[in-house]
Amino acid sequence: MPKDLLKGFDRFRNRVYRDQPELMAQLLEDGQDPDYFIISCIDSRANPGTIFDPKPGTFFAHKAMGAIVRPYQQGTALAAALQFALHYQNVKKIIVMGHTHCGAVNALINNIDDDEIASFINVAKEGVTHAREICTHGETDLEFHRVAEQQIVLESIQNLKKYPSVAKASAEREIEIKGWLFDMEAGAILEYNDQTDTFEKANA
Repeated sequence: MPKDLLKGFDRFRNRVYRDQPELMAQLLEDGQDPDYFIISCIDSRANPGTIFDPKPGTFFAHKAMGAIVRPYQQGTALAAALQFALHYQNVKKIIVMGHTHCGAVNALINNIDDDEIASFINVAKEGVTHAREICTHGETDLEFHRVAEQQIVLESIQNLKKYPSVAKASAEREIEIKGWLFDMEAGAILEYNDQTDTFEKANA
């Protein structure tokens, strides 16, 4: 019996249903109206529902190994979720959030011998290639991994922009697409700055 999960649910229930009873009642009456669509890794240490301490109804969430956005294909879970969020819920902000010490990126770098995993993550190999082109000054393995993690976030954003729902929303109204990296060691969110072509610490 997963008692640790049920104890966590008790904490959530007390915080939301007891201390803020109007919140869930309003979400049920008015429906959801999230501000964000967050694409993140499946890594249990980098769960947006934990690290952002959000109120219910704050964001839509999609998880994939490495926060990898594969090239568009009709009928995928991500394509359907984006269509719903952008077309029916009018979400205006999309965040692609990778993280440091990412197992999927490590698997890509080391050419994992697992057909099931490789068939999903191999579309992001270009990000690793870009990282090798950038790291030509004797960077350590850790530094190379960090650059690869960043480049895969950027590659995912380029794929994301080609999804019909995203392209349509971009053409019709202003939407923001952010590239973030959760630095697990520093406890920081790094945001891509296209003016400097670097990931910089994001501040609230």
